[in-house]
Amino acid sequence: MNFTSDAERCRTKGWQAGTRLVGDEGHGPTIIRLTAIGKHDILAVAESHNGVPARYESERTWTLLMRDWKEVKP
Repeated sequence: MNFTSDAERCRTKGWQAGTRLVGDEGHGPTIIRLTAIGKHDILAVAESHNGVPARYESERTWTLLMRDWKEVKP
């Protein structure tokens, strides 16, 4: 399915602020937590990479294009 934006992808999949996603770009899985879904862009916080907690919990824009993101179920 082709999406026009990361925000559209989130809305279509039912992902919202608080949703945790995991994706692997070939260097180990990264887990992010969505903090905001805008008109076109999304904001998220990195929680961990390759099983190691993220050093900084800075919120920033993310793109979902380079990884096959899946929701992390509680």
